[in-house]
Amino acid sequence: MDGETNTPSDVEPIFKPLEAYKITSLPSSAYYIPNFLTPHESSSLLHSISKNQWTQLSHRRLQPHPAPLTPSGHLLTSKSLAPYLERPIVDRILSLSFSDDPSDISNNNNNNENSNKNINTRDDVVSYNIKEGRKRRIFTSSPHHRPNHVLINEYPPGTGIPSHQDGAAYFPVVCTVTLSSHTVLEITPKQVTDSTTTNENNENTAECNDGVKYKIYQEPLSLLITTDEIYTSHLHGISATTTDENLSPSTINNWNLLSDDTRNMIQAGEGKVERTETRVSLTYRDVLKVTDAGKVFGGRGFKFR
Repeated sequence: MDGETNTPSDVEPIFKPLEAYKITSLPSSAYYIPNFLTPHESSSLLHSISKNQWTQLSHRRLQPHPAPLTPSGHLLTSKSLAPYLERPIVDRILSLSFSDDPSDISNNNNNNENSNKNINTRDDVVSYNIKEGRKRRIFTSSPHHRPNHVLINEYPPGTGIPSHQDGAAYFPVVCTVTLSSHTVLEITPKQVTDSTTTNENNENTAECNDGVKYKIYQEPLSLLITTDEIYTSHLHGISATTTDENLSPSTINNWNLLSDDTRNMIQAGEGKVERTETRVSLTYRDVLKVTDAGKVFGGRGFKFR
């Protein structure tokens, strides 16, 4: 039947060990995976998201799932995420692992530096497919061993978010899926004296250094994972602009991990890319303190998990 034949872009991707996706020019640690979702999966996900109610902010809108956090950073429900937010994204995040073989790490770092060709295709799965025995994964050490919260943000062209830090409510791993349009994430070292903590639910600007900013170009369908020093010692934000400029191998830290099409497009536009579509981001995290609100109001008190 017409329309039912799988095209190469709709084949479920298979991934290398995480070392292959490390952005090596950043402080520890960030990983960028292009084509984490297929176009069909993206369309289906956007359709499901559109059915839910949005919370309107001054310049953008968002959806917290399964519930918003309290001002003190608690998640007052132990309810699971909706199936469309779990599969395939959470399943794939949990399947990602680090290599147990030091030679794999060396080989993958070389591939990172030299080429991103066919990075997720089945043709080169023979030497890089994740082995059953590998156990060290992104959420291995988190309290719930998986993300339990998703913040969905919508960014129309010209909309950004001031530099901020996600704060202590979460385990220090952030997994962000980008849909519909690209963005450029700017990462800035915090001032040593900075004690300000903000998050994506508000639009306050945290204090930051005027020093070097790192930039990560996030393509539609991609996954960006940030953790370690990038999470704890840096702020991140998105410029409010309709045109991203001065994009090049020397300014984009994940340049070698971008698709060939994206790199060619940037170079053809002499380092400029217009934001013409509304970007939707899904940010997956593990909230540290979780309780069932029904138990609280039933007189049983808080029971954190």
